[in-house]
Parts: sequence; C-alpha cells; structure tokens
Amino acid sequence: MCFSVVLTTACRAAEAPAESPAIVAVELTTAASESADTPAEEPENETPPSETSANDPPEKSLGRPTHKQVHTIKINTDDLAETSLNCFCLSPTGNVLAACGSETGEIREFTPTGEFVTSWELDHKPEAINVGSDGNIYVAGAGQLLKLSPSGEVLLRQAAPHVAAITANPEKIREDIIEQTKQMREQFTGQIKTYQDMLTPLQEKPEEERTDEDKQQIAMFEQVIKQYEEMSEQYGTEELTEEELDEKVADSIAYKSRIASISEADGEVFIATGSMEGYGYDVWKMDTEFAGGEVIITGLRGCCGQMDVQCCKNGLFVAENSRHRVARFDTTGKEIISWGKQAREGLHGFGSCCNPMNVAFGSDGSVYTAEDDTGRIKQFTPDGELIALIGKVDLVPGCKKVAISVDKEGKNIFMLDITRNEILVMDRLKPGETVSYSESESGGSIFDALKGVLGL
Repeated sequence: MCFSVVLTTACRAAEAPAESPAIVAVELTTAASESADTPAEEPENETPPSETSANDPPEKSLGRPTHKQVHTIKINTDDLAETSLNCFCLSPTGNVLAACGSETGEIREFTPTGEFVTSWELDHKPEAINVGSDGNIYVAGAGQLLKLSPSGEVLLRQAAPHVAAITANPEKIREDIIEQTKQMREQFTGQIKTYQDMLTPLQEKPEEERTDEDKQQIAMFEQVIKQYEEMSEQYGTEELTEEELDEKVADSIAYKSRIASISEADGEVFIATGSMEGYGYDVWKMDTEFAGGEVIITGLRGCCGQMDVQCCKNGLFVAENSRHRVARFDTTGKEIISWGKQAREGLHGFGSCCNPMNVAFGSDGSVYTAEDDTGRIKQFTPDGELIALIGKVDLVPGCKKVAISVDKEGKNIFMLDITRNEILVMDRLKPGETVSYSESESGGSIFDALKGVLGL
C-alpha cells in the first residue's frame, strides 16, 4: 500500500476571462500498488505491436487511424507580412480561408497545398469564420458580424445581438465585478490555508524521518501555495478604486463581446457567445440578415474562451469541452442527444482536461471531433456512434482552439495549430500504407492521461 499524489490543472468549468489564472487542484489518493522500484512482469508470449495499415480487416480497424499528417500551410511566408492566425474554414471551392490579425484583420486564401492566392482586409479582428449553405462567408469578431461574398465583397455588416444586451446595464457589470473580486479573494485565502494545513505536519517531521513520498508532497504543496499566493496578489487586498472598476468594466464588456463561433445552415445563423451573467456560454439564433436574434441555448460550459457550435441539416452540434461531450440540439435549442466521456475511457473518451474542443462535418453528415492536447481527430455518426479514428497531428499542446475542416471527399482534413500560426493537413492512407500509431478501443493508458493533464 502506498500513497500516490496526482497534480492536475483544473480549468474553470465555466469560462473566466483569459487574464484570470487557472486554478491548480491537488488530489491525494491512496492506492495499492507495487513499489516503483519493482520491475513490472512481462506478459508471456506477448508479441510487439504491429504497424497499422489502411487495408487491414475492418473488424480490427476501429482503433487504427485512417489518415496521416502530410504537410502544413504556413500563414506567414517570406513574401507576406507577419500576422497571427485566429481561425480558418474551407471555401466553396475547397481553398483554405485563414482569418488573421489583431486590431485589424485580413482573410488570406490558400490552396489546399499551401500556395497563397489572395487576401481581403477587415477593419477588426476576426474571431470566427465559416462558409454557409448559401456559399457566403460569415465572419465574427469584436462584437461585429459580417457576411461576405465568395470573392470577399462585404454584403452585410452589423453588431452582434448580444452586444446590446451586454452594454445595456454597465452598473450590473460593475456590481458583478465587485462581488467576483470578493469571492476570488476568499477562495484563494481558503485554498492557501487548506494546503498550508496539509504542509505543516510534513514540515514538522524531522528531516531524517521524511519518506520520499513526504518529500514529494512537501515540494508539491509548496508549489501550489506559491501559485495561489501569486494569484491572490493579482486581486489585491484593498477595495477597487473607481478607476480600477471602470477599467475592469471595459475589459469585461470587451471580453463578453467576443464571439467563439459562427455558422449558417438553411437560412439560419448561429453564434456562440459568453453568457450575460457568469462565465458560461449562450447560443444565439438569427436570420441571414442578422435580424431576429434570440438566445436558444444557455449554460454551456467551456474552457479557455472556446465554445465551438456548428450547424448542418442534422441540427446544432456543440463541442462542450468542459463536460467532455458533444451535444446535439435541434435549431430551437432542444437537446437531442449527447455523447462523450473523460480521458481514461480510451478511444471512446476525450483526453486532457477539456475536450473535444472543436467539431466539423463531413459531406455525408458525419461529425468530426478535434482534441487540443492530444491532436486527435475522430469521426462519429450524428447520433454519436464512433465510425473511425482519423488520426492525430503534431500539435503544440495546450488548452486552445483546434478548429478542423474536412474536404468534400473526406480525403484531406485540416486542423488549426494556432500556436505556430499554421494549418496542419492530413491525407487518407493509401491501400497498404502503414503507420505505427494506433489506440486501444477498450481503454487508454493511465500514463497517457496523466501526461495530457500535466502537459508533458
């Protein structure tokens, strides 16, 4: 019998502003296990894992990828000004539309193999982009909605409907900030005391009597306490001044004005935004003239500013990452079905602290999911039945947007690597082609799960 210590980063279930620090939680568990110094017994007659092939028997292929990464599309090339990549989608012709920039923006068009085609300037930062069923391009950002023609002409520009609701009552925002600041101070003070109470008895032990487990726990508790103290300092101990409150109100309005995703199908446009109160997410529905905006879904839970909501003929599909699920709704906001489990459920689960992060559709109506830390993509039926493991890409890990798009044939799949300002391209395996990566359908490795949580 021994004690094991698991350190996890607990992302807020309901998304807080980006400047808010992540909360570190420590879970102490007691587990019966063999000593780490005792080598594991090797199973008899075990054969090494074989490479996987695209033409292996179907009954064995569910845990074997159908695609592999083949190249990247670089947004910043020698002959283009350096910019930041925020999101992307595929045009009606299959080209990549990369939405870039910060204060002002642009959309850069590339071929699927990465050749630059053209660019269109925008007067604000694009935060979400999609191509609608009408062939037009829908762009959202900084509280604005745009409808562009396939050639980039601005057809319509309008403030997003949630912005008016946010700015209607600044005093309410002010009151919320005061209360939230108070709560955060109390929370940090309480957490520091909790971990200090666990640390003190260990520190009082004579050093020669401390076990390796004691030393590990001391180091861990000291690190956690230091993090909480640093976060507590950000909130201070004094009441906020009027100037500080004004600044925080402006920041809160700017944050809540962000738009996490936009999509259109059958004459209806859907956007995902921060909730009017708290840190959850809402889904708004309107027509293609951006009129008649109404909230149809509330209380979605997302981490790191991400809430991907995509629509198609089968309804709305939400990558509700903090609940580790895909949720399907009809266009009135009624939930139809959901599926997904947390990391340790193997191929049928979603890894790391908050996944799936993004969803997309195949031309056959199938649903593709993307995971941030793992770089893994899977394919499901609209009712959540696993169809295939598409594969995984070489992605910089982290809690972030990993938007994906699928071409009309399902041959090429594109995934956002926002850290490197690149789009990663996967291609279907050819008959007889092999890759060494595969996954267990029944369950994943506990060590893989821990590596994902710790960002290793």
